[in-house]
Amino acid sequence: MKRLFTIFFLLIIGAHQICIAQFRKEIEDLANHANRLTSDSEKVIALGQLADMYYAFQLNKQADSILNKQFLIADVSNNNNLILIALFDNAVNNLSSVTSSDVYERAIEFVQKGIIYAKTLNKYEYIAMGYTRMANLLRKRGRHDEALTNANLALGYLHNIKSDSIKAIIYIELGNTYQARKESVLASASYNTAFDIAFKIKSVPLQSQIYHCFSEMYTELGNKEIAKEELKKSLALNKQYNFGLGMVKDYYDLARITEEKFFIEKVIELAQSLKLVKYVLAGKNLMFYYYMVAERNSDKALAYLRSEPDVNEQIMNVGPLHYMRTMGQVFLYGNKPDSALHYFKMAEEVYVNTFGEKLSRGIFREIAQSYKLLHEIPSAINYYMRVLDISKGMNDAADIAKTSDSLSYLYEMQGDYTQAFIYTKQSKQYHDSLRKLSEGRDIALLNVERENRKHAEEVREAELRMQNKKNMQYMAITIAIGAVFILLLIIGMFPVSKLTIRFLGFMSFICLFEFIVLLIDNFLHTVTHGEPLKIWLIKIVLIAMMVPLQHGLEHKLIKFLESRKLLEARTKFNFKKWLFPPKKPAPVKEAELEESTVAL
Repeated sequence: MKRLFTIFFLLIIGAHQICIAQFRKEIEDLANHANRLTSDSEKVIALGQLADMYYAFQLNKQADSILNKQFLIADVSNNNNLILIALFDNAVNNLSSVTSSDVYERAIEFVQKGIIYAKTLNKYEYIAMGYTRMANLLRKRGRHDEALTNANLALGYLHNIKSDSIKAIIYIELGNTYQARKESVLASASYNTAFDIAFKIKSVPLQSQIYHCFSEMYTELGNKEIAKEELKKSLALNKQYNFGLGMVKDYYDLARITEEKFFIEKVIELAQSLKLVKYVLAGKNLMFYYYMVAERNSDKALAYLRSEPDVNEQIMNVGPLHYMRTMGQVFLYGNKPDSALHYFKMAEEVYVNTFGEKLSRGIFREIAQSYKLLHEIPSAINYYMRVLDISKGMNDAADIAKTSDSLSYLYEMQGDYTQAFIYTKQSKQYHDSLRKLSEGRDIALLNVERENRKHAEEVREAELRMQNKKNMQYMAITIAIGAVFILLLIIGMFPVSKLTIRFLGFMSFICLFEFIVLLIDNFLHTVTHGEPLKIWLIKIVLIAMMVPLQHGLEHKLIKFLESRKLLEARTKFNFKKWLFPPKKPAPVKEAELEESTVAL
């Protein structure tokens, strides 16, 4: 067996060397770019991107090394802000669930270092982000109680945080932690709070992320249709604002839920067009698992793996043991249990010591299934018993019921009806508890739906209030502009200086045309999906048309006012004369005129 393992390992290394040039080009480009930079701040940011890429390709040790180098550069610079950037780099958030325990422990230590440093500077936003990341890492490792403690510690700093984005992120992680603990109603309330904040600041990425959280929650609650609808909402939002990365993530999760090849192809196509190398790899990885699990075609899966060396490289980078387990899965799903068992057994011993109980349970089950297909009943029972022990330790009722069913069937095949009856009884017991859990899950789903309907109504009312407020403001602006022009005409009826008339005319038309631009602006953002280049070009055309029109109308109005025709009209149509006409003198009588003449 050891000799076989050595031969297989050498074959892996050989394949690794063949595909290494294709795989590492992106990483080498990033590394060369970072080395060329001289500015500490630019170098720290570039190294963070490089670490993120290493984590994406499962090169965890190299990523750790880059993060340490990044921190040393920031530390030597003696710049507190740069040190905080290094300590709170996003790369550690991208650790895969298929990662060895020691890598996670190093990541936890790194985050803890960041929290301690932020506390010395009283940087509350960074402290809260540190606790949020700690909750994220602990949750991924299944340490849910510790994760909730850290999420609540982050929440405790909320009143000291000004950034709404960070507040939303804290509530998202709190919701994720509640959902990991199967407390869906509390998770939903946290997501809704986060969504309110993200909606208020118009953050499309955060709103999209929350839709994904809801989708994951509904999937776990057993309602994939609603989960799919949440992702559709996210996709519509990202399309509206042309947020490419968000659309890639939408298609990725739609592929996971629906197992439709179309969505996987969309992930790869869109990620390639946007040059998102990490997500191109994620899409290709998904395609490999589609051939393996959905189509259950080992030949197609292996052919795809040979044609995509970067996918092969990523699986290999987790370690030769993981690579062997993956090969075992390919043959197991392809109904070739003898080949599957060969790879599983090669990986088993060291794999268990490296990846912990949760992943160990998976390989034990796969070995048991292989033995079952090969009709080696005692060996299959032995491995199912090991699965059962781990499931009981994790208090996983669903897996206990499932494993008990398998054991009952195997004992019955073996002719041991007593043991078959015992495991049938155990299976029924756990299925009954699962039925109660299912009822509780249905109640939780109803509560979540009620919470979401309530939240949707509150959002609708808030939007209605906002729209009414906008309409009132538009009406007020319209009345104000109308009043300005009327006032301008009234002023023109009085003897005022030409400079005053010109100034008031200029300001009146500025107000009018800026209001027109304001009205057009909302329409432009909707039509162009907020693309700056398109908006800029359209506005240039509009301004080119409107400026001459504004100057022409302004010139004619000012010329009319300066002509003093309004002043003349005011003199002719004087309301005072109409209301109080002047009295005419009484006519002189002819007799009186004669008397006056005689007197003379």
